[in-house]
Amino acid sequence: MEQNSLYDRPDLYDLMAPREPILERFYVEIASERGGRVLDLACGSGRLTIPLAQAGLEVVGGDLSPEMLDRARKNAKAQAVELDLIQLDMRDFDLGGRTFDTIIVAMNSILHLHSLDDLKGFFGSVGRHLSPKGRLVFDAFLPNIAILNSDPNKRELIGAVVHDGLGAITVEETASYDPLTQIRHVDWYWSSETEMDFWQAALPMRCIFPQEMPLLVASGGLRVIARFGDFDRRPLTAGSMRQVCVCGLTPVP
Repeated sequence: MEQNSLYDRPDLYDLMAPREPILERFYVEIASERGGRVLDLACGSGRLTIPLAQAGLEVVGGDLSPEMLDRARKNAKAQAVELDLIQLDMRDFDLGGRTFDTIIVAMNSILHLHSLDDLKGFFGSVGRHLSPKGRLVFDAFLPNIAILNSDPNKRELIGAVVHDGLGAITVEETASYDPLTQIRHVDWYWSSETEMDFWQAALPMRCIFPQEMPLLVASGGLRVIARFGDFDRRPLTAGSMRQVCVCGLTPVP
């Protein structure tokens, strides 16, 4: 059994992250409202970067994984889309004075930032790259106590997909939660019809609770302007599955 990052295997990642029209529509619409330049952080294989470019926006995609960026280039070429793709660490990046009217971090990618220093560095870097009236927009799962208390020794089936080369694949997960670090430690196990657990990927994700979110945003000099409970912009409630945040620079007195 091989263990590594899921982001080393874009072919497997894409199977578990299919296109989601409501997500694409939200981010394309909110970026189009401001116009101008867009920075798509943790852009991965271009799942959102390509639709943003197809909408006529000037888009830069940034990601830490060279494998995911290579996949994004191939996906963009297949759809006749030109992308400006940059390898970067969103905890601390400098694009040489370039600023953006919208910076996006979609699909829970902000939850890969585990420590206060990680989050402060991220929000600070974003603040340095936002235009004066620019917006940071991101989504994150709303922590659910029932899910956090799941049995760490029990495997749960989370997906059945078909790979072009490997055929039918099942994906299972185990998960445990550390209340001190607020990190949910998830492991995904990939099995084909001929090999069980041919790939194992760890996906530790930080849980950010609603009351602490504005404080973390403020740690980097930003402020939460609006929060929604889903991509249809419904209000954030106790029953919401995610918090969708729109942030801007904190005005200077």
